Amino acid sequence: MALYHFRSNLCGISYSPHFSIHHPFILIHQKDQLKSINDLPLELFQAILLRVQAKDLFRLKFVSKLWFSLISDSNFVELHLHHSSGFAPSLFFNKNNEEARLVDLHALYNEDEEILHAAIKDVPLPFGNNKKERDSYYFVVPGSYRGFVFLHREPGFIIIWNPVTGSCKKVSHGYSIKKDAILYGVAYDASNDDYLIVIAAKRYRVDCFSLRTNSWIKIDAVFPFPISILRQCLFYSPGLFFNGAIHWMIIQDSCYKDMLIFDVKERSFSTMALPEKDHVGTLSDLVILGECLALYLLSYDNGKKTKIWVMKEYKVQSSWTLYQIHNICMIPLVLSSNGSDFIMQDTKGDKIYKCNLEGELLQCFQLFSDVIHGAFFRRCTVYTQSLATLPNNN
Repeated sequence: MALYHFRSNLCGISYSPHFSIHHPFILIHQKDQLKSINDLPLELFQAILLRVQAKDLFRLKFVSKLWFSLISDSNFVELHLHHSSGFAPSLFFNKNNEEARLVDLHALYNEDEEILHAAIKDVPLPFGNNKKERDSYYFVVPGSYRGFVFLHREPGFIIIWNPVTGSCKKVSHGYSIKKDAILYGVAYDASNDDYLIVIAAKRYRVDCFSLRTNSWIKIDAVFPFPISILRQCLFYSPGLFFNGAIHWMIIQDSCYKDMLIFDVKERSFSTMALPEKDHVGTLSDLVILGECLALYLLSYDNGKKTKIWVMKEYKVQSSWTLYQIHNICMIPLVLSSNGSDFIMQDTKGDKIYKCNLEGELLQCFQLFSDVIHGAFFRRCTVYTQSLATLPNNN
């Protein structure tokens, strides 16, 4: 079998003769006769398409009716989602309420100028020409899941948006998160293929918005400690969705206390101990590193230090593993593709660093020259592309 160069003029995508995740298309030479890629067995053709990134697949849908049918199929979309962990994640950053910047975190350090140039892309946010929505308050970014980015404007509404497919929904709510809410978060309920917005108000009720039913419902969930204690706690984070649950760090008596967990399938709360009870004043949050739940603490006492706790086995306390980076404070984003380095951003947000697991600084990349200092936190999230659509939005 010989490999040949394939080009789609319609989509403007060119693939080299090398068969890989980045160059998956092949033509088969058999007895001096070239066979079209459409003549491949369907299973093989599907296996090839699963190696293509979502942004390219979305354009390839329009090559032919066959390709459109296959790439649009809900089963294929789910299969591609499960393969997405093999693709490089991006940093999604809300620049100015008009554009977002997508940065391929693994391609930043490539020496090939063409690949490096393609690693950074600006895309318009889904607000159209609604200047009032754009300018009233900058949108924070609570997180991303299954290729959807969540954008929250205080007060008023949350937007759920897939930058690849354009699938988008605006969810209005009557809360001021800063004034009314004790905690909030966004999640995906796999058992019902449903995206949820969870808000617990100071009047001690938990409301949940379901995109599938397009409605708000009250959740009769019991908190694992007295409500009076809950009101005294501070939740600086919109929560991190991981392993079917939203996780928040609880702050009580000026110290990080425990982790509050909301299971979206069971609609129930529980707690989990943190690996260390650090004093509030250091910047801290939960992240996902290498498909593991992780916690970082930035300390400025007795010199700068970044501490990263990784829970290598979920809910197993003994699996917490500590990594430390001295003389600098940075926010971990992801593990490198080979799992041997942290890719991190500085607290101002204009630089991306690579550090090994021993804490040695390896590389630095100047990312933003026009960042608004002091407003970068909560304007970005780690994002992986997908072809997913929203419930009732197929």
